[in-house]
Amino acid sequence: MNLLLYRGNVMDWRQQTIENVFGGDEKRFENAYQTAVTEAISEAVAWKDLALNATLLPHLEDATHQLIEQRLGYVPHPSVSLPYAPYLRALLQSYHQGTLSQNAFKHEAEEHIKLIRNADMVHYSSAEPAPHFQQSYQKMFGIYGSQAKDRLTRFLGYEPLLEHSLMAELWLFDLMTRDTIRLPEARTAVDFKALTIIRYREILLGQGKAAADASPLLGPFRPLDN
Repeated sequence: MNLLLYRGNVMDWRQQTIENVFGGDEKRFENAYQTAVTEAISEAVAWKDLALNATLLPHLEDATHQLIEQRLGYVPHPSVSLPYAPYLRALLQSYHQGTLSQNAFKHEAEEHIKLIRNADMVHYSSAEPAPHFQQSYQKMFGIYGSQAKDRLTRFLGYEPLLEHSLMAELWLFDLMTRDTIRLPEARTAVDFKALTIIRYREILLGQGKAAADASPLLGPFRPLDN
């Protein structure tokens, strides 16, 4: 490969992106690029988690997945949930074997799934969203208006403050831009994640991180079959 040509192509892509996407603002490009790199790293699944997930009680994988989805209303990215899955499987095994009562199982599972929820909310816990998120929101609001806010307001029963809902609305806006996704009238896993972001941020900004981390999960707990 001609390294000079390759470098020139990279520089052309970089400059075109700065000009066409960020209006010539190089600092905005750099901030967005670093955020994208950070997000990519955060979504990388550790090999040790994959290995443990594949070997520890694999017959309980589906039940664990269903338990997480039941309590959160959605399933976070594997990079978030996999580190916590083995312990949940062990809890399920103890419950099925009769060594853990339903009440004890419910308490332990609840607290452990909160850890998953809290890990998933790290990306959404800044007191003030980064400037490029605010700029993205203004751009998307100009296209879709209040569709995302109206949908979330309907499920919440009240209109959330923008400081609480901005990241959740961006989450929905991102899906609205995809031709393959059409959100139904009923609440979906996508909505549960958006609502979780809002409720977590409301408590985080109002009462602090400890209260937000300890706050109730949004999904129902249903009794398990032995």
